Amino acid sequence: MQPAPSTRAQSHRRWAVGLTAITLGGLALRVTYVLVSKNPRTPGGDDFYFHHGANLLVDGRGFLDPIALLLEHHVTPGAVHPPGYLLFLAVSSLFGFRSFLDHQIWSGLLGAGTIALVGYTARRIAGPRAGLLAAFIAAIYPNFWFHDSVVMSETLILFTTTLVVLVAYWLWEQPSVGRAAVLGVAVGVAALTRAESIVLVLVLALPLAYVLRELDLRSKLRLFAVATVATVVTISPWVIYNLTRFAHPVALSTNLEATLASANCDTVYRGQNLGSWSFNCVLRLHPPAGDASTKAIYYRHQVLDYVGKHAGRVPVVVLAREGRTWGLFNPIQQVTLDEIEGQERWLARTGLGMFYVLAGAAIGGAIILRRRRITLVPLVGVIVAVAVTVGVVYGTTRFRTPAEVPIVLLAAVGFDEAIGLALARRRAGPGATPADAPAPVPDPL
Repeated sequence: MQPAPSTRAQSHRRWAVGLTAITLGGLALRVTYVLVSKNPRTPGGDDFYFHHGANLLVDGRGFLDPIALLLEHHVTPGAVHPPGYLLFLAVSSLFGFRSFLDHQIWSGLLGAGTIALVGYTARRIAGPRAGLLAAFIAAIYPNFWFHDSVVMSETLILFTTTLVVLVAYWLWEQPSVGRAAVLGVAVGVAALTRAESIVLVLVLALPLAYVLRELDLRSKLRLFAVATVATVVTISPWVIYNLTRFAHPVALSTNLEATLASANCDTVYRGQNLGSWSFNCVLRLHPPAGDASTKAIYYRHQVLDYVGKHAGRVPVVVLAREGRTWGLFNPIQQVTLDEIEGQERWLARTGLGMFYVLAGAAIGGAIILRRRRITLVPLVGVIVAVAVTVGVVYGTTRFRTPAEVPIVLLAAVGFDEAIGLALARRRAGPGATPADAPAPVPDPL
């Protein structure tokens, strides 16, 4: 029997109040951490690029490389990172909030928005209680909120990845050309935040089209094609812009080749740093004069030459990269390495401990969704995209960030099931079993 409309409305209001309270609590945690532990903070890497790049953009200077301009005193086009997070920070700067602290707080507000979006997504997949559980985890899990404090693009990729997952389930529930286009746009926005998210076209959109119910092969291919075209259209303004301002073709970013150079040398192919990265790998190289695209070509040749000469070590290195990312290889050392990015050791250890708990619960959540005949493709696709990325680049906790979204969502499903069974057992009384208790009903997408 369906509840009366007034009862459903009351239930929705109570749920919205609960989600709002969790979101505000998560925002308070983020702001408090910034004010207590990260203020003042002097940016000095990617955070320098994003913070000053946003202000330069608002000042009418365009997408310049702020490191080259402000530290090396020469003007050169900037595409070290895609423009998504920089544009997000530029909104704050546009309204006069342009200090580093302003950008930290602005990022915290986005982090709070991610809490709400995660809660809504989990509700649509597995029901109201799962939604509140997922939101609560997102509110307190350090791997969700730390990046806000150091002004890094992980803050935005958490939001955009959650959006991709939500839209993917929306398409799965009721396939249509319009919904496929929205999925493509969502993937494109994620790729404009972190370039490697473009892989989601192949590891999420393609398998999702394949598992869509009651469609023939031609219809599935049409939806995949629409999603792909929508992704290309979304990223094309940035790509076309880059093609007009560098000496050599640049698509989403100029950073890949230098990053690969930092992860392919003797320092990280053997020894205690196996599978990690080292800036000394880049410093030992001497690229020619020119813009970032010229240097990228040089780094690419150096990387291909090194990998070719050490091909026998590649499988071991890739396994180490994956192990570092997923907390399976040298996790304590990785906690120490995470301090390079400004994360206190106690916080990194807390995040690692919570990750193990959530990963275990996520396995149970995946089994539960399978039993309920809810596809895992949107969730597994994100995890596969991360695995592909770190296998090619290097292993670090930060690169796992997009996969934290499906892990939290699946963990919430697992916790929700455990709570439901416990409540059913209590209602049934001593000695009874809740085996026949009805499963939570997810909201229609």
